[in-house]
Amino acid sequence: MKYKKKIITLGIIATAIISIFCIFPSVNADSGFDSSYDGGGSSGGSSWSGGGSSSYSSSGGGSGGSIILNIIIYAIIIIWIKNSRNKTARSLNHTREMNIDKIKEILPNFNAQEFLQSRYQDYKDIQEAWMNFDYDKLRTKVTDELYNQYEMQLQTLSVKGEQNIMSDFVYHDAMVTNVTKENNQITVTMELKVSFYDYIVKNKNIVRGTKTRKIQMHYELIYVCNNTQQNICPNCGAPLEKTASQTCPYCGSTIAAVSENWVLSKKEAKKQR
Repeated sequence: MKYKKKIITLGIIATAIISIFCIFPSVNADSGFDSSYDGGGSSGGSSWSGGGSSSYSSSGGGSGGSIILNIIIYAIIIIWIKNSRNKTARSLNHTREMNIDKIKEILPNFNAQEFLQSRYQDYKDIQEAWMNFDYDKLRTKVTDELYNQYEMQLQTLSVKGEQNIMSDFVYHDAMVTNVTKENNQITVTMELKVSFYDYIVKNKNIVRGTKTRKIQMHYELIYVCNNTQQNICPNCGAPLEKTASQTCPYCGSTIAAVSENWVLSKKEAKKQR
C-alpha cells in the first residue's frame, strides 16, 4: 500500500513538472525573444525559447481525479511563479547606481541624463528594426555576435509568416550600474525600465500576446564602444593626462574624444509584469 502511495506521489510530481513545461510553455517575443506571454492571443501559434521553436497540444479530462490533479498542478505552478518573482524583486532592490565620479574616471565628459536617453533611443531603434525586419539598421545598432543571433531569430519569424509588433513605449527609469575599460573598448552596464505593447501577428491576426495591455520590462543592457582617445598627442607626441579637455596642453592640437558610436552587446530581461 505504501509503495502504491509513493508511485502516486511521484506521478503527481512528474505530471506537475511536465505540465509546467508543456501545458504552459514559455512563449517569448521582444527583440531576441526576451519577453514572455502568459498564454495570450488566439490559438494555432507557436512558442519559442532562445530563438528555437516548438509546438504543443493538450487535452482536457472529465474525471474527478483529473480535476484534483489539475488543482494540485496549478497550486504548484502558482507557488513556483510567486517565489521566482519575489526572488527577482529582492535582487532588483539591491541594484545600485554607479557613482558618477567613478564613471568620469573612464568617461570624463559623461552626462548621465544625455547618455541614458541616448541609449533608450538606441533600444527603441533596435526594437523597431526587429519589428520591421530591418537588418541594415540592426547591423549598426548591435554587435556582430548579437546581430547574428537576431538575424537567425528573425528568419524563424519570417518563415512562419509572423511579425512581432511593439508600440507605444513609455520610459520609466534607467541607471548605470557599471563601467569598465579594457584595451580600447569601454563597456557600460545599465538598467532600463520601460513599458510597451508587445504581441505577435500572423495574417493580420494576433496569435500571441495582446494589444490591450502593456507589459512592463526591467532590462539589463550592456553597451560597448571603442575608445579613440589618444594617450599621446598625435601632433607633438606629448603625454596626455586623463582630463575632460580635448586639447593638447602643449601644442594646442584638438584631440579625438571617446567615440559615441555605442552598440548593444547584450539585453537581458530581469523582470516582467
